[in-house]
Amino acid sequence: MKILVTGAAGNAGQAVCALLRQEGYDIRRADVAPPSRDELAGVEFVRCDTRTPTDALRAVEGCDAVIHLAAWHCAHNPPVSDATIFAVNVDGTFNVFEACRAFGVKAVVFASSMAYGWGGIYGVTKVIGEDLSRSYHESADASVAMLRYHDFVPKPYLDFGAMLLRNGVDRRDVAASTVAALRAVIDKKIGLFQTVIHTNHHMPADVVQNFPSLGPDWCETRVPGSKALIEKYALTLPASVEQHDMSEAKRLMGWEPEFGFVEFLTDLKARDARGEDVKALWAPGQIP
Repeated sequence: MKILVTGAAGNAGQAVCALLRQEGYDIRRADVAPPSRDELAGVEFVRCDTRTPTDALRAVEGCDAVIHLAAWHCAHNPPVSDATIFAVNVDGTFNVFEACRAFGVKAVVFASSMAYGWGGIYGVTKVIGEDLSRSYHESADASVAMLRYHDFVPKPYLDFGAMLLRNGVDRRDVAASTVAALRAVIDKKIGLFQTVIHTNHHMPADVVQNFPSLGPDWCETRVPGSKALIEKYALTLPASVEQHDMSEAKRLMGWEPEFGFVEFLTDLKARDARGEDVKALWAPGQIP
């Protein structure tokens, strides 16, 4: 099967394409430009601005399934107009679904967001994107997975690690969940399915609700030396940890998250022992 990945040059797109290639899929990458450092140079790439219907048609033609990641993900960072966010996220998504309709594509994964809602234009575009997903599912009898990703935008390594306790998710989990969703829609294990893509720290409820007091000791039992690392690097701990029940994603997609705060502490401990300057690192862009 040939898989189209829109937004293939983005942070998620590069990770998803690398995993798809590793798993042996035939991939077509589509974006407005290839990645600046293209590690998949031998994989097909087509220039595609999804706001242009003919670009979307050219990208989808000949493909059996679509992973639609192309979107303005960071809202107003860097600065961009509401009109641009709307055009990329709504018009672009409409054009991709219409191209799928034209070529009879019955398996789609749509990149939604934890910011889904009505608090700003970006969140509204994800509401509309999910409505377009539902419409395509119902009108084209297609299998569509809507993945509400949590934040995986690159940040300083220590900030990103601490963010895993809040609204952060490791890019490896983003890629693995996306490929799992692809398998599910191809195999028609789901019709229309929406799930949150986040970490799961497997913390007891009392630790979740009172992390500053109970969390460091809990971490210490899993990664000896954690308390010293948290203090040494002045990691900012939340009052409570954001943790979701993703058992339905495991049941329907065969996926569950692998990388949480414990895995971050394990990585930090190894880097600290090697004397690395972790303050100079960015994640997830500079971590394996």
